Amino acid sequence: MGIKEFLKQVNDIADKEHTKPSFDKSLSGVHIYNKEKVCKCERIFDGTVIDIEGNKKKTFPYGYAASFNKNYIAGQKAYEEKEWACSDRTGNILWKKKEAIHHDLYIDDKEIITFSKECHKYRGRDIDFDSIHAYDTQRGKLLWRWSIWEHLHKFKKLHKALSLDFPKIPILPDRARRKEKSPWGGHYDYYRFNSLHILDHTHPQLKEKGFVKGNILITSRHASMLFLLDRKTKEILWHLKADEVEKKLEGPHAAQLLENNNLLIFDNGRYRGQSRVIELNPLTKKIEWEYTQENFFTLSQGFAQALENGNTLITESEKGRILEITHDKEIVWEYYHPDKQDKTNSKYKQSYGQRQWIYRAKAYK
Repeated sequence: MGIKEFLKQVNDIADKEHTKPSFDKSLSGVHIYNKEKVCKCERIFDGTVIDIEGNKKKTFPYGYAASFNKNYIAGQKAYEEKEWACSDRTGNILWKKKEAIHHDLYIDDKEIITFSKECHKYRGRDIDFDSIHAYDTQRGKLLWRWSIWEHLHKFKKLHKALSLDFPKIPILPDRARRKEKSPWGGHYDYYRFNSLHILDHTHPQLKEKGFVKGNILITSRHASMLFLLDRKTKEILWHLKADEVEKKLEGPHAAQLLENNNLLIFDNGRYRGQSRVIELNPLTKKIEWEYTQENFFTLSQGFAQALENGNTLITESEKGRILEITHDKEIVWEYYHPDKQDKTNSKYKQSYGQRQWIYRAKAYK
């Protein structure tokens, strides 16, 4: 294959990955397919709370990537905005910060844990590297921070070289470079941590692997990996590489430890062009349950959550779609965002005219 044919193939794959669906107004809103099987909880996405009929119940102004407990809710003003806040569940803002965080938060009555980044020169590029910050929930005071940059040598031992580990090749299209600088100053993103899950229980069979209550499970999109960190020391206790999973992990999101001690993972399938939600046994690293369907695909976002009735709530982000399925994979509830993207609600001109994305939907209780 000549260089022209190779470059054309690269561009064709990238163009296919970035193809977005058109807006079909008839799909907008809620479709309930089985009232007996649907979970009766409200749902929250991007700060908006709806009931199972799709009625809007409440809106939080700092609701992007929000997390909550029974007393508090914290989130961003919008994606990559240098502003985020913590409020009580009635919406009264306790404090706000003029700084950028990203992708996910954990919150309890004492502590909020979230991601930030710091920019460093690496292999001739200005690259953002993730960091983890913890804040006092009541006052917003920084309690501690941890930097991947300061521990990069430990993490790199666990995987093959990533694309940003190699020098830039001028003749190849640089699709990893963003047009504008990030809020942290970089044009590139090394690991791109996208989900932070604090383990809520310990199981005897998983204890030796580090799956102990309080430890931190992180999902990395760009490495297609999972890392389990000791909450106190931040030492790596366990990890999962892309090729250890059948059909490989490709740009995953939202890894969580379930009550049955499997890991629930939204696997985007960014190169396959087909997403899936899987339950993975962390000891055997075998898939024990999987959901996918034809045309089920979101390239760079996505979420899945186990519900209290045994169903799974799934966000197919770039189609603006939320669905609830049973363990037998029956779709019992479905919602499509009713808004169309335009200059009033989207930063992305290339997406104007398409359905508004939904970053992440969760049960709200």
